[in-house]
Amino acid sequence: MKKKLLLIGFLCFSIFSMAQENKFTLSAGYVFANIEDIDTDASGWRINGLYEFNPNHGMLSHGLAFGYFGTSADTKGANYNINSWPVYYAPKVTVGEGMLRGFLKGAIGSHFTGYKRTGALGELSSFDVGFYGGASIGGELHISDRAFINVEYEWAYLSNSYYRDGFINSAMAGIGFKF
Repeated sequence: MKKKLLLIGFLCFSIFSMAQENKFTLSAGYVFANIEDIDTDASGWRINGLYEFNPNHGMLSHGLAFGYFGTSADTKGANYNINSWPVYYAPKVTVGEGMLRGFLKGAIGSHFTGYKRTGALGELSSFDVGFYGGASIGGELHISDRAFINVEYEWAYLSNSYYRDGFINSAMAGIGFKF
């Protein structure tokens, strides 16, 4: 009886796993923001990884994203370097059929940010953890049945005191794989 139950359980799990689609996307690109109390924009680069789980090949998928972005700005009296590591849940709605698909993705999670200011008055460094939330819009161009090219623009809000109003903008491109 135990062998039959184990076999039935294995078959049910196999059927469920065949009805889902998993994807991993690795993206990189340009990021820009405003830093609190200075008159210049900070800019830099970003790298982001996204693992997605799409049950039953539907429009809605669930993802877990992690990444890094570094921004810097120079003013007459100081140099600012800010490095952030966001980790967030990313629900995604995908539209379209065939090779080209569009998507709208949300972001809700947290970030870990390091701040360093150097200048004539000395050096100041700090570390902060806070809320990370935002949205992105983009598209996927499927180049095979298992690989695709990803392009997206993301706007995000970070709850810390380093960025003016906490807004970060990212333009990214990358490659993804389905498995």
